[in-house]
Amino acid sequence: MDHGKNRREQRSRMILAAAIGIAILAAVILGTATGLFRSIRQSGESSEPVTEEAAAGWTAAEKPADLTYDGKKYLYNDHLSNYLLLGVDSSGPIHEKKEPGKAGQSDFIFFISYDRVKKTSVGLSIPRETVTQIERFSPGGDSLGLATDFLTLQYAFGDGVEKSCRLTAEAVSRLMNGIPIQGYAAINLESIPQLTDLVGGVEVTVPDDTLAEKDPAFTKGSRVILDASNTSLFIRSRDTSTELSTMDRRERQKVFLSAFSDKLAQRQKEDPHTISAILETMKPEMITNISNDIFADLALAKRSGGVQTIPGNETHEGFYDLYRVDDAALYEMIVRLFYNEVQ
Repeated sequence: MDHGKNRREQRSRMILAAAIGIAILAAVILGTATGLFRSIRQSGESSEPVTEEAAAGWTAAEKPADLTYDGKKYLYNDHLSNYLLLGVDSSGPIHEKKEPGKAGQSDFIFFISYDRVKKTSVGLSIPRETVTQIERFSPGGDSLGLATDFLTLQYAFGDGVEKSCRLTAEAVSRLMNGIPIQGYAAINLESIPQLTDLVGGVEVTVPDDTLAEKDPAFTKGSRVILDASNTSLFIRSRDTSTELSTMDRRERQKVFLSAFSDKLAQRQKEDPHTISAILETMKPEMITNISNDIFADLALAKRSGGVQTIPGNETHEGFYDLYRVDDAALYEMIVRLFYNEVQ
């Protein structure tokens, strides 16, 4: 794996993005910045907003074929619209096209599937350290084909804006056995404190004692109000000297995501203009081809199954934490969530 010549101190970020059935842009940024990259492609492509009625418009994959699993035939559920939410670790304005080596990484990768008929949604967290196939490019922009590497690096091989989002969506679609993705949203990680304050703070129950030494308020079981002053500590911090500490951080991020989503849904029900106002405020910090109406549908949808992580195993190899997907278990999850059995 090629992660550049200089390995910087690992760090994590979390963001707000369209959340699992009740949130609009709720997201946790998983963070390790691993340095510069030798091959980055520039592109000037852009995308128009995607509406529910035009869910078959831009997509990272065609409709999946029927399949047979465990002796039974299944059809893809075409009532689903799928969206990818990205938290980007990048310096400078997120809409600014980046030079080679400066496009940043998608430190948070979150997949939402919305059932347009049942008005329900399922959210899948995809660890940034996931090892999978990504498309790489030469300095001149020529594709070098697929290579096995960290999923987070796929964003860097685009233009830092729309092309990076589309490349990442295509990589996730490949990982998910060809499940189509109809839209994406990416937000700058520096927006985290502002986003937390925009919903009036978020109350969480601390899941463990991993932050207790840094702040006694974060002892296991304590109820804490997160705002601009302490959100970053809760969602970003981890002990980089401890192997697999990303697992503890990810659990805190899930706690934040669930609490933030509930708070946002509550605010949206009290004031139907909440989501539109937040989107307008955050427009300079976000790249998306998802319409405001879809964000609102996602925010008010009934959650199904909580925030799930794609199945796999966290390992530590050399200098890095890696997430190796359990292919058989992921395939079973895909059949269960995205297909209907033929009766």
